[in-house]
Amino acid sequence: MDTTNSIPANITISKQRNFSLVSAINNWVKKEQENAFGISILFIMVGTMVASISAALAIHGDIAYFPLAFTCLSAMGANVTAISQRPFKVVTWAFIINIVGNLLLIIYQLIPFM
Repeated sequence: MDTTNSIPANITISKQRNFSLVSAINNWVKKEQENAFGISILFIMVGTMVASISAALAIHGDIAYFPLAFTCLSAMGANVTAISQRPFKVVTWAFIINIVGNLLLIIYQLIPFM
């Protein structure tokens, strides 16, 4: 009687593939590492533009303190990480938090005008 643990030739073992947004972003960061300085400048420009729209909506009429505080902290935090030349991965994630948070705040602040 054969007691070896062998896999028959007709069985295929495959790895399950899952799409992970976090790993996709981290892979993009590794791929674009040599262009980090130029991309960081674009992050500063776009992040500041979106944050300025959110801040303008926060002070339009009555001042909304939470959206204004989040906008200022996230925008300046993302800019500081880029200007202080933190690793590109940190700059990218700070920019993503800045953009996603401020876009959600813009939508939230525009709801009363619709």
